[in-house]
Amino acid sequence: MRGLTLSAASVADTDVLHRLLQLYYFEASAWSGEQIAPDGTYDCARADVEANLRETPTWAQLLWLDGVLCGFVLVDEVEHEGHRIPELADLFVLPTHRGKGIAREVVARLVVPGSGRWLLATFRNDTAAHAFWRRNLPKMGLTIETPATPDDSDFHFFLISAA
Repeated sequence: MRGLTLSAASVADTDVLHRLLQLYYFEASAWSGEQIAPDGTYDCARADVEANLRETPTWAQLLWLDGVLCGFVLVDEVEHEGHRIPELADLFVLPTHRGKGIAREVVARLVVPGSGRWLLATFRNDTAAHAFWRRNLPKMGLTIETPATPDDSDFHFFLISAA
């Protein structure tokens, strides 16, 4: 996708990422039920964002389309079947930029041949995100596995990899 840039977020980007996370949690509150705190923020402390950016420089990337900030992606490392694998922990595209193929392009740039298996999880109650990935992952040429998920899990899981 022409014009899309993924740039590693640094400690200098703490305020930008914190504000984007507030938008992300606000949108998710429609299905998560999370309530806003008395200080007017959702459960994402600025100090925690800064600490994550300081301790794990590869954790967050800001998404830019033609020089305009359009979202972020967070990558964590998780335990799966006795191995540490990357997880597309959170991928958020601002509403005005949705439908342009940004999320698919972000995954295509991260999940490349040789990068191994990645975990992609959607919250069980986030039916829009789950439907998006069920519809789009098969079109992306990735190997897709859907591991069994306990009935009481809050998530749906996909294991994805590039051939």
